[in-house]
Amino acid sequence: MNAAIGYVLIALAILNLVGLLFLFRRIGGTAQTASRKEPAATVATAPAQAPSEPAIPADALANMLRRLDHRLGDIEDQVRRQPAVTVASEPGATNDRALALAQRLARQGATPQNIAETCGISMTEAELLHRLHAPR
Repeated sequence: MNAAIGYVLIALAILNLVGLLFLFRRIGGTAQTASRKEPAATVATAPAQAPSEPAIPADALANMLRRLDHRLGDIEDQVRRQPAVTVASEPGATNDRALALAQRLARQGATPQNIAETCGISMTEAELLHRLHAPR
């Protein structure tokens, strides 16, 4: 697993946390709006009070946050332990592959022109690789 995947997983875990917070607020908000929808006469006699008990207990929220924290910590550890892997779409990986192919072609006796066209490298680089790696 490379670093990009790890960071995506961390971002997803954070988005999950934010989504849970919005969900909990909405659940708490619907309980308050339900009490506000009572008839006006009832509201006039007894003002609507915020519920003394939240919709979700605080210890349940704390446990969820603790689990998310542990998951984020595990993902961060995985990202730190994994060596950096080059992805094929990165420019450095393409250059490395092109040069490896150019070396192989030079060892097989290809001309510098053929190496340059096949690997997408400059003619000067192809000539140098041909001189270094061509069979004698």
